Amino acid sequence: MKLLLPVTLDEVVAVWLGAEVHSNRFGTIVCSMLRRDGLPAALVTDPDLTDEQANAARLGLLREYRGFDQADISFDTYIGGLPVRDLAWWRVSLDAGDVARLHYINWDYWVEVTGGTRLATTLASAKLAEPGETDTIDTALRDAFVAGTPVPEIILVDSGPNTRLVVLEGHVRATAMAMAGDNLNECTALLGRSDVVADQWFY
Repeated sequence: MKLLLPVTLDEVVAVWLGAEVHSNRFGTIVCSMLRRDGLPAALVTDPDLTDEQANAARLGLLREYRGFDQADISFDTYIGGLPVRDLAWWRVSLDAGDVARLHYINWDYWVEVTGGTRLATTLASAKLAEPGETDTIDTALRDAFVAGTPVPEIILVDSGPNTRLVVLEGHVRATAMAMAGDNLNECTALLGRSDVVADQWFY
């Protein structure tokens, strides 16, 4: 994994929302909140990171539906107090070897479907072994990663160089990346890094 450029917390929030506005699980919630507050869809789909009011609005949205606490800049209900202000945020490049190290967060569902490993490659192997059970979203995303088609960046954390890589946002995309295996076209992700991560329950 290569560290490319530092990124701001505002960009992390924008990437998070930009991915989830298209998700089956959260897209409806994000869109309804935008309509409720009279905010344009472009706030999320075409973010202007130089606009401080827009940055604050996106932060407010993420705070409301994901438990992102605006007062101390930490994830509250979703992650359980991760002090994201203490993390150094980077845009990184990922190859197939890096993807082999991706772990899902320590939730019961991800532990169960991976037989306790929490590795994206474990679930990817199971999906590839049973093509009839593979979701079309997984295969479409896998093909996009192989072709190098732009896909929203996943958001990761680790506690330092060569430590466990854990997915904060983008579990479905992480699975598709693992399904691509050695055919994965090198892609980018966002990474939050700090030794405080190692103390978090989800890590």
